[in-house]
Amino acid sequence: MSEEQKVKTIFTGHKEYLEKSFLEELNYKIWSTKGARFEADKRLTIVAKMSNISLSILSAYLIIASLISVYNLHSEIKIELINYVVTALSILLLVLSQYENAQNYSLRAKDFHNCGLELSSLYNQLRLFKTLNPNSTENEKREFAIKLSQEYQNVLARYENHISIDYDNFKLAHLEYFKNVTTNEKILIQTRNFLIRYFWYSIIIVFTPILIICLCIFI
Repeated sequence: MSEEQKVKTIFTGHKEYLEKSFLEELNYKIWSTKGARFEADKRLTIVAKMSNISLSILSAYLIIASLISVYNLHSEIKIELINYVVTALSILLLVLSQYENAQNYSLRAKDFHNCGLELSSLYNQLRLFKTLNPNSTENEKREFAIKLSQEYQNVLARYENHISIDYDNFKLAHLEYFKNVTTNEKILIQTRNFLIRYFWYSIIIVFTPILIICLCIFI
């Protein structure tokens, strides 16, 4: 056994690639980044759908609430208060719509998907090189690694970076490789997913009719 093999590793889990060759490290980086970018595409696609649904439902709520004053459905309802709430929520809807539209969720999701496809191409090149050139010289490996590393950096420079939850979701999707992920970490990741993808939009959908109904019944 070599002296290098005798040295106890200081890295565990998915970080063990840091103790391998640069080509192996590059293999892991491209593979994991590719997966994280596809997860970012999935996250933003869901957020875009939830944004459209919640804002559309909020618009419907406001139209329905405004009809209360038009048809005078209940004589004891304070129409002025209902009109004020509808106007206030309409202004809030306008602000939210402008903010949500400025986020360009669908366009960003497409960019992340395209980034994942480009990284998939690089990953396939690397796997093909390792498969068809098992006896390649160190110089050949070095030249290939330098070229592929530069292409990898060029791809990353063209696109927005993903956020940490995307890499966490990638780990959850490949638990056979990330066996050090604990049950508590899984629960935390799933909770963060709900908060990022659904929570605020669910508040819009659920809270608005409750507010309007309470105004009609209790005030």
